[in-house]
Amino acid sequence: MRPVMTVIGSLILAGNLLLAVPVRQNTVVVRNAEQSEQELRKEMTRMLEARGIEGPSASHLVAEHTGMQNKSLVRAFTHMRLLFPELKHEMILADMAERILRQEPLAFDDYDRLIAMLHRLKGVKLTASDYERSRQCVLLNRYLG
Repeated sequence: MRPVMTVIGSLILAGNLLLAVPVRQNTVVVRNAEQSEQELRKEMTRMLEARGIEGPSASHLVAEHTGMQNKSLVRAFTHMRLLFPELKHEMILADMAERILRQEPLAFDDYDRLIAMLHRLKGVKLTASDYERSRQCVLLNRYLG
């Protein structure tokens, strides 16, 4: 009975998050998904260029790693910003650029990769709240991405 209640509670929580996101005051609004995707790509390209990679090579690397994910990358990034407001925009993008540089996948729907990312970004032991928000972020990215 307890596992059933846990699943039902998780679904209700995920549903509440989905319904609450558009109404919150301090949300990151994705104006135009394609424009936002281009902005994210440009920022990651600039970060790779700052690390010494030439412009065309940096653009190619970013396009290669974000090509198939398209609008889901913007959604995943937005969910990350909403659920972890203490993380700065630049910190998340820098970590994403680092993953691209190391030829690692950008997987916001994988719990283990998201936890590893949070450990890198925060640099301290994660709290129970961090783990719960990570789980919620993964669920949102899996079902909406």
